[in-house]
Amino acid sequence: MKLEAKSLLAALDQQKIEYKLFEHEAFFTVEESSKLKIDLNMQGAHTKNLFLRDKKRNFYLLSCLDSTDVDLKMIKNVIQCQGNLSFGSADYLYEKLGVKPGSVSPYSLINNKDKDVNFYLDKEIYEFDLCNFHPLDNTKTIQVKTTDCIKFLKTITIVKLIDFTTMEITNL
Repeated sequence: MKLEAKSLLAALDQQKIEYKLFEHEAFFTVEESSKLKIDLNMQGAHTKNLFLRDKKRNFYLLSCLDSTDVDLKMIKNVIQCQGNLSFGSADYLYEKLGVKPGSVSPYSLINNKDKDVNFYLDKEIYEFDLCNFHPLDNTKTIQVKTTDCIKFLKTITIVKLIDFTTMEITNL
């Protein structure tokens, strides 16, 4: 059974990770969510998340600043995937991460029981005190200390930092 936002928030509470919950209309794009950070005076890193797959059906989740340009042709060589990268379908997204399009975030890796989605976090997010991601539901955003977010993510997956300027990858 796939976890939902309420269960994720309970898991954060259990690990004593403080968060600020923002409830809002559903957002499906970075453009739609940009209104949120202005209207709610939301501080910290604002993000976008790309669920990708290669021709061999290897899966990848890239979480980066919402302003980051991601060149999939360049990234495919850096993360050593098999063939070209494309966006994973809504069916694969639900199967692997238990969320619908628009709700994907690194927190959705909690639903990746097979641990077969490779996760890459934009190094620039790591440089912010706070970061903002959907908690498995695109009508909510949680703001967490970046160090706490990474601490939690390391309990559910392997976290690799990617520098989109130098294309270097570092394991955390």
